[in-house]
Amino acid sequence: MKKNVIITAVLASLLLAGCSTKRQYFSPQDEEIKGEVSYEYKLPDNIAQTTINGATLKDGTIVTKNGVFSGFKLEKGEKFLGEFDGKFASSNLNGNFKLRDSAGNILLENDFDEQVVSASINGDDLALVSADNAIYLIKISSNKTVLAQKFPSVFTIDSRTASPLFIEDIIVYPSLDGRLFIVHRASARIMQDMFVSTEPFFNNIIFLDMVGQTMYAATNTNLVLLSPTGNKRLVEDIKDVLRYKDKFYILKKDGVIKVYDLNLNEVAQNKFKFAIYSGVIAKNDSLYIFEKTGYFIKTDLNLQNPQIFELSDEIDDKSFTGSDAFYYDDRYLKLD
Repeated sequence: MKKNVIITAVLASLLLAGCSTKRQYFSPQDEEIKGEVSYEYKLPDNIAQTTINGATLKDGTIVTKNGVFSGFKLEKGEKFLGEFDGKFASSNLNGNFKLRDSAGNILLENDFDEQVVSASINGDDLALVSADNAIYLIKISSNKTVLAQKFPSVFTIDSRTASPLFIEDIIVYPSLDGRLFIVHRASARIMQDMFVSTEPFFNNIIFLDMVGQTMYAATNTNLVLLSPTGNKRLVEDIKDVLRYKDKFYILKKDGVIKVYDLNLNEVAQNKFKFAIYSGVIAKNDSLYIFEKTGYFIKTDLNLQNPQIFELSDEIDDKSFTGSDAFYYDDRYLKLD
């Protein structure tokens, strides 16, 4: 009986402690705010879906990294996956995948067991990753599948899933379970695989890039460098990763932003207390950071001299970061 009373008391105290914990948000002082910034341009409709390469509006309009595309609209339920050499990739929940030209003519159509979540094209080669953690290599001219390989299923899929990376005679596929698969293009054979992270959940590859002979890949918990001279790993609580010129910018979930050189040596950091980051753009040697509770932060490339502006709204719906514009709901803000 006494033991039950003690357990009840402990549980009650934990419950009360949890109830008394109030989430804190980024709240700059009035004197820190330089002014207000509004979304000056309207989109044809609200954002319905986003990927790392673009957004799909509810009316089927495509938004690429370079802006609103008016050549054609997607069908209802389709998601835009990216534009590659003038070819537009899209998929739907039923597993249907389409590749169109800039006029909307279908160049290739295929059906898969699950929705395709990322794509990339180089020449006649189409590389795909689907929601059931399968990878494909398809010849566009013949619509022939030369590689189809499924790996263990995952429970969560990040909308920022990276696209496959073509590097000369190989293709690097980003899996949904934290691995990279190296495929020989000519033979369509998997040559090697390696783990970026082994977390059981939220372990999609969200960043994949190549600089010279060095490859970089990231999940929500790890950023790795892979090179002929050696490898390096950073373990961080990652919200977003951006490479601009010879620097990497890691936006963390605790409001910290860190800057690394190409060897992943830390060169700068700053913290915007309790900030929740929704996107970042690098342009004209400045960083433009969008914060979920309704702020816009501009800094130099070393995260110094921050200027904080108040946005007209909180970012509480879908958003997409283009090369020089931030898209939110049915509006967007274009950077000078």
